[in-house]
Amino acid sequence: MSSNGPLKRVVFIVNHLAKSKGFDNMFSTLNIVAATQNKVTAEYVVKSEHCNNHETLHGGFTATAIDFLTTVALMIDEEDSRPGVSLNLSVNYLKALKVGEKVTVEGEVLRKGRSVAYTTARILNEKGDLAAHGTHIKHLGQ
Repeated sequence: MSSNGPLKRVVFIVNHLAKSKGFDNMFSTLNIVAATQNKVTAEYVVKSEHCNNHETLHGGFTATAIDFLTTVALMIDEEDSRPGVSLNLSVNYLKALKVGEKVTVEGEVLRKGRSVAYTTARILNEKGDLAAHGTHIKHLGQ
């Protein structure tokens, strides 16, 4: 894969998923800024429709973003682009993210075996502070 191949592939994957009629379409405004063979970095502006009554990003949306971006990171590899199914998703919430705030989301594959993949994600606020951290273990089906 060429040096910009992973980025092109991630943009294609995200655009395809965001156009779906399913849950993934909530990421239609996700801006992919970087990608390598096992890591994706994206930016997102917090919208009111994804917030709780305190006008901060809802924890469920945060968990979904971690699920989504770690899955996209798994799909970069053209030789083995299985998205897998979740075995475990764990999120630590460290700082609130407010409406209108630009956040950075990073998803990375730590290890990908025959049947299980281990991934991690970080969500950073505008200052670069860690707002949420997640781990996502996925069964790959073999």
